[in-house]
Amino acid sequence: MKNKIKTIIEPLRPYIYDVNVSGEIKNLTAPPYDVISKELQDELYRRSEYNIIRLEYGKELLNDDNKENKYTRAAHLFGEWIDKGILKRAEKSTIYVYSQIFDVDGIEYERTGFMSLFKLPESKENNSIYGHEATLSKPKEDRFRLMENANANFSPVFSIFEDDNQKVLNILKTVLSEKEVKKIFDFIDDSGIRNMLYAIEDEKIIYDIQNVMSDKSVYIADGHHRFETCINYRDYVKKNGLDKKGINADYCLMFFAPSVQKGLVILPTHRGIKGKNINIENFIKILNKFFILKETNVDDLINENKKTGEKNVSFGFAHKSGRNFILSFKNETADSKAINPLDNLDVSILQEYILKKALEITQEEIDNQKYLVYEKDAKKALEKVKKGELEAVFFMNPTKIEDVIKIASVNLRMPQKSTYFYPKLISGLLINPLIKQS
Repeated sequence: MKNKIKTIIEPLRPYIYDVNVSGEIKNLTAPPYDVISKELQDELYRRSEYNIIRLEYGKELLNDDNKENKYTRAAHLFGEWIDKGILKRAEKSTIYVYSQIFDVDGIEYERTGFMSLFKLPESKENNSIYGHEATLSKPKEDRFRLMENANANFSPVFSIFEDDNQKVLNILKTVLSEKEVKKIFDFIDDSGIRNMLYAIEDEKIIYDIQNVMSDKSVYIADGHHRFETCINYRDYVKKNGLDKKGINADYCLMFFAPSVQKGLVILPTHRGIKGKNINIENFIKILNKFFILKETNVDDLINENKKTGEKNVSFGFAHKSGRNFILSFKNETADSKAINPLDNLDVSILQEYILKKALEITQEEIDNQKYLVYEKDAKKALEKVKKGELEAVFFMNPTKIEDVIKIASVNLRMPQKSTYFYPKLISGLLINPLIKQS
């Protein structure tokens, strides 16, 4: 979709790990902070004294206070690592190509995009970027305190854009095909994903990307809290005159992925039910009002739901009693006059007709995850049902890219856990300092 408001991207001059000093890059990077458990945080701390986790998501200590805490420690370490040469500033500003090769269900994919700076919009009403998730105040407060102390973006916001003629994707592929392309990193992470980062050295190519992107709308795939925090911090900097003291918070670090590539994968997040008894016979009677039910073998449940979902909204349903069904939504159930694109989403239909009407779970209980357990691994979820750890599980099909764009374009917000863009972006490849670059 073309946008009336110009999208401004700029090359960046980041800090990058000098692996000759810091050690192997695979020991220095981390997943995004919001998917890191306490156990993984401990492991990343053990892995290297220079792992990005110490900056991006540091440990809280018993005696922390307003003067000494994980945010002040991150700021101190950031400066210390620069002084020690652990992190080195790139010689010049450029755009970086970032590619990930990964496997889903035995099929290999490659997702390619680029990292640059994105000019933050002046207002919510006057911009070229759209989100699809609601945000919470607590994570934004956390990210704000980190930004306020360290003055840096330690990880990128993940965005997508429509590239129907593949103009940008072809530019990136041309860069990667060059024999003299400057490779920064090439490594396999803990999930078996190959991560490759390259610097674009041709100024004409940088200009071409900027020019093509100028009339593109951009849609946030992942990192809504980080993006809104960047805007909040930009406003704080201007309000307090910090922009006159060398702080440049007008841009944020962003990864841009063309939407027309097979490697742009969204995986489903399945819904487990825990702590709420389901009378299976009564439940089936209610479901029959809204769905066509087909009882099936547990071993075929997941694959059969995928096939059914290609033609119609469907869910796989496994109950601890051992009964399993494919639930195909009766399209006539929905309001034919509805114009809200959210109403046609799988997650919205599950929420409205199954969670609320059939299970009588309220919106507040859904928001607070009172009876809901989110599961990314379908086989693990099924095992939990068999063991009685879950009352039931509803297997989802993934949200489509075009639905994300359609809903974001009209400033609507999807239900929780509607999208899981896979794989996550790695933190620590590039660090964008929020200081005026010389």
